[in-house]
Amino acid sequence: MLNDNDLERYARQVIIPMIGEPGQKKLLKSSVLVVGAGGLGGPVILYLAAAGIGTINIIDCDTVSRPDLNRQIIYKETEVEKNKASAAATAASSLNSAITINVYNEKLREENVKNFITQSDVIIDCTDNSQTRYLLGDASHKYNRPLVFGGAVRMEGQVSVFQSSVTGYLGTPCYRCIFPEAPNIDQAPGCSEAGILGPVTGVVGSLQALETIKLITGLSETLTGRLLLIDASTSTFLEIKTTPRPDCKCCGNS
Repeated sequence: MLNDNDLERYARQVIIPMIGEPGQKKLLKSSVLVVGAGGLGGPVILYLAAAGIGTINIIDCDTVSRPDLNRQIIYKETEVEKNKASAAATAASSLNSAITINVYNEKLREENVKNFITQSDVIIDCTDNSQTRYLLGDASHKYNRPLVFGGAVRMEGQVSVFQSSVTGYLGTPCYRCIFPEAPNIDQAPGCSEAGILGPVTGVVGSLQALETIKLITGLSETLTGRLLLIDASTSTFLEIKTTPRPDCKCCGNS
């Protein structure tokens, strides 16, 4: 049973039939890893903290800069030059002081990725570089964790869920099935080269938080096996069905 404080705080979620008290208890007992506390990570962290995720692990070694403020609304002007993970944790704690938030001011690497992945129930990719994305994708498959992917640039966004080694979803595509090779800078420029509109990251991050809550509470209709493409310039969404690649370097037979 939820205590009186939890029943009051999460009342608007508990009365949703698909969530109820059982779903809220799952959220309170869950642990997630948010890799990257920027434009995507900000709304993810705030919405998951508000929803009552029991433990949020935040990893980011970057610092807040003034050009970040157009989209990374989790930060204030006074926090420029502060570590993002620490500042994000402060914001999330002020929203929900009852949950646990762990801060890691370091870079995700081959040497530490196993520890980060295995201590969390769901992995959320809010990064902005290909090297970390592929490291996360491969490790999530290797250690049987669902990966919630999001990306945004200019006025476009992408969201998907990868569960290629999770029981019940074996045979669904992994990250490398959809993105076999890292694109070059001309094919996929970053925000500093191409620009980014703040609300686009808000939409993508909100969808990532939503997919995470659905995964934890056991709702079956996630974006597993589907890639959602967002064109904010026309306010349109396009869904692409994704399939595994037999020759995939991560999950294939080669």
